[in-house]
Amino acid sequence: NCNAFPLKPSNGNTAFDGDAMKLIAKIYLLSTKDTFEAFQPELSHNFYLSIDLTIGYDDEVGGHNYQLYVCTPTWLDHNIQNTGSYPGRHTLIVNHYDHKEIQKYIDDILVKSVRPNREETFVVLSRHFFWEFEDYQQ
Repeated sequence: NCNAFPLKPSNGNTAFDGDAMKLIAKIYLLSTKDTFEAFQPELSHNFYLSIDLTIGYDDEVGGHNYQLYVCTPTWLDHNIQNTGSYPGRHTLIVNHYDHKEIQKYIDDILVKSVRPNREETFVVLSRHFFWEFEDYQQ
């Protein structure tokens, strides 16, 4: 059971024009019962969160699945002290939890990632988010 919330507008999606193509994203928090908007970490300045994204175009049903990890420098410091390292790939580091700042980061990536064809767009998105088809070979 996952809760989804629309980034914006209120119709349930965020849309960005890439000429005639509109890129749509929805956020899911699979690790909690809360929606992204309602979620509040125990400590706003010390948290780690895995965000699941479904990103596609408005003329298609569904989309491609991506993940973005979000943490604070405090959490990162504690984690490295305990484990010795942290890979950091596909990770957004923020000073404190603010879903609007995280949402803006995602929105900005969507706008900047639109390319002339869908395949290129999904590959560009994978530079920022972990893509379900990363390293997939036919």
